[in-house]
Amino acid sequence: MYYYILAVLILFAWILILRFVAVADETSGAGVQVWRNIDTSIPHTDSGLLWLVNQSYSLPPTFTPQNLATYQGVRMHASAHAAFTQMLAVMQAEGGIHDLQLVSAYRPYDYQRNLFDKKVGELISQGHSAAAADELASKSLQRPGASEHQTGLALDVTVSGYLTQDFAATAAGQWLAVNSHRFGFIIRYPRHKTEITQIIYEPWHLRYVGIPHAQIMWENGITLEEYAQFIASGPYINWCDSNERRAYYLVTYSEIWPEKPPAGLIDISSARHGGGYIMTLRRVMSE
Repeated sequence: MYYYILAVLILFAWILILRFVAVADETSGAGVQVWRNIDTSIPHTDSGLLWLVNQSYSLPPTFTPQNLATYQGVRMHASAHAAFTQMLAVMQAEGGIHDLQLVSAYRPYDYQRNLFDKKVGELISQGHSAAAADELASKSLQRPGASEHQTGLALDVTVSGYLTQDFAATAAGQWLAVNSHRFGFIIRYPRHKTEITQIIYEPWHLRYVGIPHAQIMWENGITLEEYAQFIASGPYINWCDSNERRAYYLVTYSEIWPEKPPAGLIDISSARHGGGYIMTLRRVMSE
């Protein structure tokens, strides 16, 4: 009798696991790409907006984002494209800034591999060992698979044609540091967070995470690496920047994919490739 009960419990556990574990890495769908499509009866799929992509959480070589759009010959995810063009218009209208240039956005895995290998080769030619060159290169350039550019959600911008920290002192750099969160972007690698991001300060590197997440990170001075843990500590309310003064966003965290989509759910994204899910709900205060 004991073994029968144990077998039933094991079978039940496996059913739950199969229900909530990712079934495919290459299934296409809404958002960036469906990393997890746990239950086809649920109308929402993993948007990927909050995926943490770095040296610890990398993308497979075959990953290609869906819904790419083009801005002046540069491809990026459609959601980032819409936000970027809107931000440019406001930057010009509010700040009188017209010299911002988009240098890079989406990069395929092989393109990033070539960039990284070239950087390593340059360092070796300067006298570094292969191991030292690889380590030094990773401080300023992500290894293939570890680059956010592969998601199509990361943008590199400049006013001079070069990506340098001097960008932070320009009118465009200063405006973006204060205002980019209004449009769903974050300065992905801040000056005082290099120990957390493991990447040097890059004032030119924007990452689209969407509203209200960019606003929450900006208000609390946290990085994407810290965001999931921050939200997991309790629901966060962020008021909508619209004429509906009673509308707000409720951002909450769940260890598992929700059995049923909560009321007002507009986005759900996994964090750390399976370390829980961050849900964005839009609500309106009752009269």
